[in-house]
Order: sequence, then C-alpha cells, then structure tokens
Amino acid sequence: MEIVAVLLAAGDSERMGRSKALLPWRGRTLLRHQLCEIQKSAVSECVTVLGQDAERLTRVVESSVRPSWKARAVYNPRHGEGKSASIRAGLTSLCERPDGVLIASVDQPLDHRLVDALVARAGEEWERGCAANRRLILIPTFSGRRGHPPLFSGDLIGELMEVREESEGLRAIVRRYPGRVLELPWDSDEILINLNTPADLDPSARATAAGRSG
Repeated sequence: MEIVAVLLAAGDSERMGRSKALLPWRGRTLLRHQLCEIQKSAVSECVTVLGQDAERLTRVVESSVRPSWKARAVYNPRHGEGKSASIRAGLTSLCERPDGVLIASVDQPLDHRLVDALVARAGEEWERGCAANRRLILIPTFSGRRGHPPLFSGDLIGELMEVREESEGLRAIVRRYPGRVLELPWDSDEILINLNTPADLDPSARATAAGRSG
C-alpha cells in the first residue's frame, strides 16, 4: 500500500516559547526524531508542512532524509490559521491519491513500531471485499484513551481537504464515521503525549498527569 505521512510542523509554538520542532528529544531534535521514525516505518512518503522558521527547518528535513526516500518540505503561507490549513497544504502537494494518509504532528512523538502496526492493520481492513463495511479511520489507544497518530483511508482525502478549525478539524471527520473507526490498542502511554508547554517536557510531570487522567 501507498501510505503518505503528513507531518505538521508549521505551528507558532507560542505556549512553548520556542520552536517545538527544534526541542531536544532523545538525543536529537524533535523534528529529526519524527522524520527518522517515519523513515523506519512502512510509510511510502512524507510531506513535512512548515510555517514559521521554514528556511531553517527545511534544512533539518533535508539533512534527516535518506537520498532514496520520498520526502519533502512544503511551506504553508496560511500556517497562522491552525493545523487544518497545514493539513490542506500537505494534501494539496500530493501528485496522486495514496491508499492512506497518516496525520502526524511534530509535538506528538512517534514510534515506528506503532506506525507499522497501523499500516499493517489498515492493509488487512482495506483489502476486505465489502467496501461499505471497511473501517476508514484507525486510531491507536492506550487504556481506552485515543491517542496519535490517526491513519485515514485515501477514500477520505476529499473530506480531509475540507477540514477547518472552526468545525473542529479532524475530530469532525472522526465523529462523522463512528462505526467506521478502528481502535488499535497500544502498549505505551506515549501515544497520549502532547508537547505544548515547557512543563510537558518534564517526564515526571507527564507521569503525574497520566496517573490523574487514568
């Protein structure tokens, strides 16, 4: 299957106070971590959508990608409008409709094992004979809580191109197809991490928050 990852890295990082894409994460920048994990996975291509500090981050993308792997950075001139505008910018850059689209954010650390599990499960689901009963959206879960990244069938690209912040973005599509969402249980609460503020970088603070929510 052809699975494209759209990696959103165009945010202004106002609450963090510095570029999230350049935050340290396990010995490298967060953007480099995301790109390396995607490259290790079964994803066919990666489009990284940039906004603020695009020139600097483009160099990170170019230096992180193997020469033989399909990846590129695209600039979203409307990045101030939120993630929905960046999703549309990433999808607009595609030459052909893929079988699926993985929507990843730079501030939600990825694990290539999970990406592979999502792609494998999607392959099983989307090869089923009856298209009317196929699950169109795959979402990983930890202890019953939905996390990231979601994987959308290519059949939904038209609807993904219409997402808007004022109508709740991707959540609106997930709500539209409640019976066609497949939840994939996962073994790590890291699928719930969102690095939005400096406090989120503290592992002990994240563990405390996870304990309260659980």
